[in-house]
Amino acid sequence: MHRISAIALALILIEGVFLASLTPAEAATRILPGTIIPAELSKSVDAKKVKAGDKIEARTAIDLLSDGQVVIPKDSKILGHVTDVKARSKDSKDSMIGIVFDTLSTKDGGELGIQSSIQAIGRPVEQGSNYSSMAGGPIGSSGSSLPGGAAGPASSSGGPLDSRSQGVVGLKGLSLSTSGHASVISSSHDNVHLESGTQVILRIE
Repeated sequence: MHRISAIALALILIEGVFLASLTPAEAATRILPGTIIPAELSKSVDAKKVKAGDKIEARTAIDLLSDGQVVIPKDSKILGHVTDVKARSKDSKDSMIGIVFDTLSTKDGGELGIQSSIQAIGRPVEQGSNYSSMAGGPIGSSGSSLPGGAAGPASSSGGPLDSRSQGVVGLKGLSLSTSGHASVISSSHDNVHLESGTQVILRIE
């Protein structure tokens, strides 16, 4: 009997230590399926230069909140990797890059695993455009990190994408699809090249 009680007490203590080890950001962050996260590529991605397994980095374009407090600040890193790649060649004009984003940096410098897909990609935001109307989106509310409204003329001309943006916006010759957990950007007649600053709208699965 005493032995059972001792084991139960030990389990409670272990659970308490585990909960205490969680950082405030990890404890507060609840990224629900359907949450939208706007980001921008930190570096260019070119099908001629990358290979499967190479790291891909993007940065959040707005502050992400939980219970009214910033837990993922603007410019936080979102890390991923190339799952597959095919460069244009003499024998084949088509090209593709498969990408998965699976890690989000937290406010205290920790990392949070995520499962996401790319809902939309678009041209880098033009100088003078900004995401000010999106700031303060709640990270724990489905689809509400960005304001509603379909992608309009501003998006096609280089303005910020929004929560209803779908597919490829303002990037000629590219298409966006999914293959398993990966999001695939492809072109049927050119080499896939995404510039630094390319907008990426991520949707948490």
